[in-house]
Amino acid sequence: MMLKQNRNLFKLVVGQALLLISFTLYSTVLLYLLVQEYRANARIVAVFGGIAALPPALIIFLSPKLGQIRNNKRVLISLQLISTAAILVGGVFLINHINLFSIGILYFILSTADTISGSVEVGFVPVVFQENEDMIEKSVDFQYFMGSGITIITSIISSIILVKSGSIWLLIVSFASAPIGIIFYWLISYDEKFDLPKDRAENEAEQPYLKQMLNSLYQFSHTMPAFLIILFEAILGGITGLLFELLPLTMKELGLAVAMFSIVNAVQKTGDLAGGLLAPLVKWRAPTFFAVDYILSGICFVVITFPINNFIRLTLLLIAGIVMGMSGNVFEKLMYRSYNVGDISAMHALSTSTFALFSVVSYLAAWITVKTLVLWQITGIITIIFGVIVALYGYKKQ
Repeated sequence: MMLKQNRNLFKLVVGQALLLISFTLYSTVLLYLLVQEYRANARIVAVFGGIAALPPALIIFLSPKLGQIRNNKRVLISLQLISTAAILVGGVFLINHINLFSIGILYFILSTADTISGSVEVGFVPVVFQENEDMIEKSVDFQYFMGSGITIITSIISSIILVKSGSIWLLIVSFASAPIGIIFYWLISYDEKFDLPKDRAENEAEQPYLKQMLNSLYQFSHTMPAFLIILFEAILGGITGLLFELLPLTMKELGLAVAMFSIVNAVQKTGDLAGGLLAPLVKWRAPTFFAVDYILSGICFVVITFPINNFIRLTLLLIAGIVMGMSGNVFEKLMYRSYNVGDISAMHALSTSTFALFSVVSYLAAWITVKTLVLWQITGIITIIFGVIVALYGYKKQ
């Protein structure tokens, strides 16, 4: 049995890797050609960014349906076939300079299929490993580290290839890797009795759709401490995402060369990758870990703005990157530990929408006339406060 589950883990991880490479390469080529070939201005690029952000924000309305899936594998492969077709047709359109409206529609289809696929996959993992907690957590460790590593490496290599050889080779690799990834998913074998029972799916489907959604929202918001941590992670994820977008301005305010923002960004990503590698060593309860994570990273964010040596600043940023990288892994495990297997896809969809909502809201802060260093300080203080709240909650529950 363990041998079979290890084989399934291998197929799952390889399939994910190939599909992630395909999506990352296509997105990179799309952005490159929008600017290089279509001469798109900032507004057009922003529209495509909005297209990618819209499905995660709207997936909340599909949460009842995601909780009624009886065959995760079949639905997952169907969604990935749709994604593959969108990448293939979209790539051909890009090569032939077809109008942006058609490419935008295909990109929306791709983003929608990819977003839904993410939630379905979360529900598929416990089924594949027959609700074995050790195997589920091992899969999270592999998936998280692999995802971070592949995204970074693929981005670097694709940038080099774009400069040296153009976009055609990247599209060819993207076209080839997605179908192979689907084959690995198709080869996964599991006991179908762990799928959602037919009678439960039918009983839930008979309820009014609004009631199904309200039931999902109630379960999502009343499962503690998972909801508290999801809420804090969504808020902080949105704010820190904005801070790293504004890095060039931060460099200027610190009196440093603006070009250094790429070095700072690389340090943060290195920390994130290292955190994913170290995360399996964390054996703390989730509230304990996130309390330490928030307080430590919050202090780093505040101190970075002080008039100190730049090497110390980079070290603090690396430390913050490491604990933030670890938190992503611990967060995924928290989801599996907190929600029922049959509801995990719906809960993941609600979590995705929560993150998307605060990501959009956080960008409104960019319209506030304030120095980015002040934003770093505010973010640090908020993060520390969240850490104290989680620590107090964990203490009361002991």
